[in-house]
Amino acid sequence: MSREELIRSFGPNVAGAVTAPIDVSLLTTLEGWNREASRRLAAPDLADCAPKGTQVGLLDPRLMYHGDMLPVITPALRRGLLDARRLLRKSLFSTLGRSTDLVLDGDRGTGKSTMLIQIGRGFQALIEQYFGPDPNRIPVVFITVPPERESNLHWSLPFAEFLALNHTLNPQDRTRRTVDMTEPVAHVMKQAGTRLVLVDGINRIQDNEIRAAFDYFEALQDRTNVTFIYCGTGAREIVHEARYDKRRKNLPDVVKGKTYFSDLPVLWAGVIPYGDDWHSVVQAFEEDLRLYDHKSGTLVKLSRYLHQRTGGYIASLNDLICQAAQEAIETATASAPEAITKQLLDDIRIGRGDSR
Repeated sequence: MSREELIRSFGPNVAGAVTAPIDVSLLTTLEGWNREASRRLAAPDLADCAPKGTQVGLLDPRLMYHGDMLPVITPALRRGLLDARRLLRKSLFSTLGRSTDLVLDGDRGTGKSTMLIQIGRGFQALIEQYFGPDPNRIPVVFITVPPERESNLHWSLPFAEFLALNHTLNPQDRTRRTVDMTEPVAHVMKQAGTRLVLVDGINRIQDNEIRAAFDYFEALQDRTNVTFIYCGTGAREIVHEARYDKRRKNLPDVVKGKTYFSDLPVLWAGVIPYGDDWHSVVQAFEEDLRLYDHKSGTLVKLSRYLHQRTGGYIASLNDLICQAAQEAIETATASAPEAITKQLLDDIRIGRGDSR
């Protein structure tokens, strides 16, 4: 997968190029998800921005853009997208038994949610490529684990919210109690040809909630023939426990940490070791900067320093570079060029043991 394939608009229903960061909360609605799936990610053109030296506010396009920047192809993302595409393409034409689910696991800050979103974007494009655009089709459903998880009613609500199904007894008073929406959810998903459900934040499910949660997922899967992707830190153990009825804390040490400790494919998002892959990631960040005075190659020369600061975590690297870029834009003067320097990076605080 090339960088252009990662950031391009997926499918024929092209939304305009968008530079603002993703509002993840909007992805849990059909309208928000479709907007994300069809947009083209783009960095702002300096020629269209406020001239050098202009004082900018919080809504300045460059300041907003450097709040998150563009997704970067890490080794884990490249491999995860490839594995997911292969399995999901096969599942499109499978008719017997349940579809094979996927597990997306890894430490915090390794890019799991980014990978999950990109898998969904790519699959939606695959559906439109095979079958053509259809406004009545809903190939992908994106949900996050709800705050209440005691019953089927609670689990049905994020699905109903995504599908814009009213789930209150009194539509004029949303504070009134809700109803179990499993039946209408399953009906709409089946009629709309839903084939993929993305579940983010699976790590929020407590030990005593695992069995009920996955009973619900499996029952919905039996009705709709969808593939689930479960995403979150520790997702592999959570899914394994759900499938084999073992509590996470009682799992034998001999199987903990083994790569074969799952009968489902596991996509791993991990830290990036120092080397060629790390250099490529740093170079991609540098190419995406939109600063008037930044000299190309500055960040690449600081690759080892950046790895020491971040430990190879993509989220920490993103925090460090984005904050430095925004600070450079806000504080640039005639004597202080609009550029990222080691001195500026030294002054930015991030996590991962960075105690300065």
